[in-house]
Amino acid sequence: MTAPNRTTLQKLLSRFHFGVTLFAVALSGLTILLAGVAALRGYADRNLELAAQLGAYGVEPALVFNDPEAAREGLDPLTHIPGIARLRVLDDRGRPLTEWTSPHADPAPLLTDLFFGEPSTVTVRRNGSAIGTIEVWGDSSTLTAYVRIGLLAGLGCLLVTALGTIILARRFEYELVKPLGEIATVAHDVRLHRRFDKRVQPLGIAELDRLGGDINALLDELQGWQGHMESEHRMLAHRASHDPLTAMPNRAAFDEQLAQRIGKAETDGTRFALLFVDADNFKLANDSFGHAAGDALLVALSERIKATLRPGDFAARIGGDEFIVIVDPLDTATDPEMLAGPIRTGMADPVVLPGGDTYRLAVSIGVAAFPTDGADPAALLTAADAAMYAEKLAKRSQT
Repeated sequence: MTAPNRTTLQKLLSRFHFGVTLFAVALSGLTILLAGVAALRGYADRNLELAAQLGAYGVEPALVFNDPEAAREGLDPLTHIPGIARLRVLDDRGRPLTEWTSPHADPAPLLTDLFFGEPSTVTVRRNGSAIGTIEVWGDSSTLTAYVRIGLLAGLGCLLVTALGTIILARRFEYELVKPLGEIATVAHDVRLHRRFDKRVQPLGIAELDRLGGDINALLDELQGWQGHMESEHRMLAHRASHDPLTAMPNRAAFDEQLAQRIGKAETDGTRFALLFVDADNFKLANDSFGHAAGDALLVALSERIKATLRPGDFAARIGGDEFIVIVDPLDTATDPEMLAGPIRTGMADPVVLPGGDTYRLAVSIGVAAFPTDGADPAALLTAADAAMYAEKLAKRSQT
């Protein structure tokens, strides 16, 4: 098939004015590049914030017990995330508890200064009180590839256009204004509306079609990078709100959920129950059979708790061998103490451990009802915790 005859830029630029042409093309390329940089900076800052939130969950127990070794273990998942250069945990008085610095050299310190001049800081809280701070610094390791390709593509487009316009441009007519307006429109949408799906359509001029292809290739890079950053955002958001071992919601997610349930119950005039579940003699089982067996017990306990949930209920692992279940709604005729029965029944079957041994789980469960036992998150959790410890002490006195 014969290619259609197209007017070349050489023929058009013999009549067109150099200055206006070069300005329009340069503005298009620069706008797209700046839009990409602005978008990447926003995603990079958000990823550092989510990483700091994830780290805050990991180091919370270490801050409670002022344990640097536990703090280092809590930070370990963050050390494997690309783009993190330095981590630091401070106690409630601002004193460093532990610190980690990436052993890898920063590939582009200037980019790091531009994107990550200040660390992302998250205050670690327990029961509403600040117990420390985690700081996360980023580096340029995840940005250099995009910036390199973007600069080369932008420079290539501008160089080809500049050389052509310097040699050939004479006059400026409508035939060139319209196709450049198409490119400018795409650049405008990208800059203002982050429309990385926009593409430059065929313009009927060989050189401008080539330029449009280069711009489209740059937009492809931006769209791919945007998808990658969104995927990382979703992954870090999930990590920040879920326990990595059991895949259950973590303490941060529980605190948010409890506040929402209290607000809804106050508005609707309903009630719900809070069950504080704690494994009995878990440390003994962990020491006797090993940490792998301990992890298997926690996973089994979480699965059996989740098996008892009704639609609308919520369960979370808030730390160690401690789990929380929100039973919502709670019927006015239901005795809250009876809610622990299904969970205890679920513990009847022994758990098969990784080494082939079996272990029978036992739990202590404290129950508190809203608003009878507490009208705010701290009071309700304290009541359930106290009821759980009372049951645990009662068991010990019987042995």
